[in-house]
Amino acid sequence: MRQEMVTVARLMWERRLTNAAGGNFAVRVDDNRILMSPSLMSEEKHCDMKPEDFLLIDYDQNILEGEGRLSREGLMHVLILSNFKEIECTIHAHPFYCMPFVAQCKPIPNVTEATMGRGEVGCIEWTKAYSEELSRNVYQYFEDHRELAEKKPIGMIMPKHGVVVSGPSIYLAYSMLERIECDAFCTITKNLI
Repeated sequence: MRQEMVTVARLMWERRLTNAAGGNFAVRVDDNRILMSPSLMSEEKHCDMKPEDFLLIDYDQNILEGEGRLSREGLMHVLILSNFKEIECTIHAHPFYCMPFVAQCKPIPNVTEATMGRGEVGCIEWTKAYSEELSRNVYQYFEDHRELAEKKPIGMIMPKHGVVVSGPSIYLAYSMLERIECDAFCTITKNLI
């Protein structure tokens, strides 16, 4: 799984699905065990990760394996992964074409077949970055959309900050990130055609 996380981190950076301002992700690998990207994965490492860079933690955010600091958004990932058995991976990112929607606090509509049936990528209320309140508000969005989140990957917007997507595997969560980026691009450019 750590090697798969290396691959996803590299793709996130190379495909402009996050930027130096941040981004992190986590994968539940067993009961009460999560592999999580460390703090400053994007800003200091530009998502150029090694398998040993990922931290193994428990649901109380104790670091069990690895060196480095836990992401300030660790609680957000733990809340979702520990309360949704159907979700194995959560990704927080700053995708290039999603960011205008993030900055303007506007939902990203479903405009392609790739996201049909997943609902729009909705916004929560703005909450201070890295706060416990933000983590709990993100989790509440997933709770409010539990029926859909248990069946399919979904996405949501943290206003003025970034997006969070989920999936039953690391690759399906990553796929959701690409899918909402495509919907954002298509929405932005619709009047140019």
